Amino acid sequence: MLRDRGPCAKIAYLNEKPVAQILFHPEEADPTKSVKRDRAVFLVCAYNPFPEAQRLGIGTMLLQSLVTDCQRGLECLGNRPCSFIVTKTFNTGQYLSLPEFYRRRGFKPSSSEPETFYLEITRPYEPSGGAEGYKPLPEDEGKAVVLYSPTCQFSYPFAVRISQAIGEIAPNLPIEMINEWQKPEESIKRKNWWLIVNAKPIHTFLMEEEKFKAEVKKAIATRN
Repeated sequence: MLRDRGPCAKIAYLNEKPVAQILFHPEEADPTKSVKRDRAVFLVCAYNPFPEAQRLGIGTMLLQSLVTDCQRGLECLGNRPCSFIVTKTFNTGQYLSLPEFYRRRGFKPSSSEPETFYLEITRPYEPSGGAEGYKPLPEDEGKAVVLYSPTCQFSYPFAVRISQAIGEIAPNLPIEMINEWQKPEESIKRKNWWLIVNAKPIHTFLMEEEKFKAEVKKAIATRN
């Protein structure tokens, strides 16, 4: 991505120590997207894990820096202005929830796409067309499918932890881990959903442990 598109990250320092990051990329560079909107920027995450660096406005400054670049012309877009920023939110159970973070900074929730927030820059937001969501696939019955992305350094470790948690819940359930960018067709046909159990999408993130276990158990026990 750095070679082909240019920088797609910003890092904040506090007292010469890296404490926070924001990761993003042009949607047109993502092989898992069947619909690629012109000059749309996908915001992967904004991450500020250190207590001493929290509540200082660092995450806000990183986000504002990205918004300013998107307005002026973003290098990874060939120095063209961005049309809009879009992001998928989730709640890790730690720190300020991402939905609340983005909402406070002017992002709006999509009315047709679950967990999606957007910020318009130079033109109105366009839904991706994938709002119908995952439809059960016969090949996903009787197993778990965990999808992860190379665009975030935490995606693979979380995928491993999710697989381990499912293995504890259902030791005999086969688990398939898929790198979305290596096998984009597998992600596209599942509507880019991150976890499928017994042909059912799981909505609860691993950090909400008891709720996650309950949803996985329900998916395993439910007939299609």
